[in-house]
Amino acid sequence: MKKLIIGLLGLVPLLCLAAQPSYYLPNQVHNNQAQPFVPHHKPGQFGSYLTMTVNYTPVKTLFEQLPGLLKNRGEAHVTVITPVEFYQVLRSKVTIAQINQIALQQQIQASTFTAVCLGRGQKKSKDKGKTKVESTYFVVINSDDLLNIRRKVHALFVKQGGQAEAFEPNHFYPHITVGFSSKDLHKSDGVIKDRAACIGQLQDNNET
Repeated sequence: MKKLIIGLLGLVPLLCLAAQPSYYLPNQVHNNQAQPFVPHHKPGQFGSYLTMTVNYTPVKTLFEQLPGLLKNRGEAHVTVITPVEFYQVLRSKVTIAQINQIALQQQIQASTFTAVCLGRGQKKSKDKGKTKVESTYFVVINSDDLLNIRRKVHALFVKQGGQAEAFEPNHFYPHITVGFSSKDLHKSDGVIKDRAACIGQLQDNNET
């Protein structure tokens, strides 16, 4: 009986996802080898970080299916090393040039990923005494290739004198931001972009 209950509980997330609405994400979202690698190495707390450029055309197709008057950046990417991770931890032992070199050696633009779902994060805020809800929409993804890049950055960080526990490569919530109501929301806003944020299934999202 105990095993049966545990098995049924394991089906709950799958059943919940199956009950969610479906959105169309063209499979071309996985074709990124021809997309340019864009280095980010400006000074300041938010100037240096690592991203994988993603084909924007399929992401735009998904954006056009979302409700409301949302904004977007007109481009798509996956952040692999965040500005906070670099500025607060990694830069003490590793340069952004070294991180970019690892990314290029690992052929970051050829990285494969699985699109898990459409996610949404929300935050309530006050505007002239009224409560408003800000929203951000994103594609939750899984990628062993991108995680491997983070692990190689971690290995170099430790090799060059960094403390292993200071940077956790597996603490990683890869996603593709699709659109937002006023601004993108992040962990600092209480938004974690993982499976728990799923609100919709994605069709035609097979890995290539």
